Amino acid sequence: MSLALHDLLVCCRRLENEKAVERRKEIENFKRLLRDSETVLQLDRNSDSKQGKQLNWDAVFSVLQKHFQKELKNLQLTKPNASASTQTTRQKKMQEVGSLVKYFIRCANKRGPRLKCQELLIYVMEIIRDPTSCAAYGSDCSSILLKDILSVRKYWCELSQQQWSG
Repeated sequence: MSLALHDLLVCCRRLENEKAVERRKEIENFKRLLRDSETVLQLDRNSDSKQGKQLNWDAVFSVLQKHFQKELKNLQLTKPNASASTQTTRQKKMQEVGSLVKYFIRCANKRGPRLKCQELLIYVMEIIRDPTSCAAYGSDCSSILLKDILSVRKYWCELSQQQWSG
């Protein structure tokens, strides 16, 4: 495993940390690694080679989804009748988490579709089906659906008739 991917793997493990402060610190590192051309190149190669044991875009997306769910759960557990400044901070955190996922999807698919259509669709549908997450992330999901799924010709063939009508 290359050094770039090793750093990303360590970063992914830290994103799964139970402590919110630790996860928050790791977000900037995660974004930095996604901007690194060597990391992107290695992820592209591993995703294209379809070797299951190597770190690829789908594996990182899976970790990011878990991170997203954990952050969403934590934000939902906080008291709804909080002060205005707490509400503002909460809204900012929610936007950051949503934009991170959107940023990741765009990074992964910038040079052609690398993520599995099925996984992207599951992510979008889970958010849209839940009223709380839909209120917070519905516009992000609409953007992902329009710009990152439905605009990709390769994904058209991967969508089943049931998914189109469902």
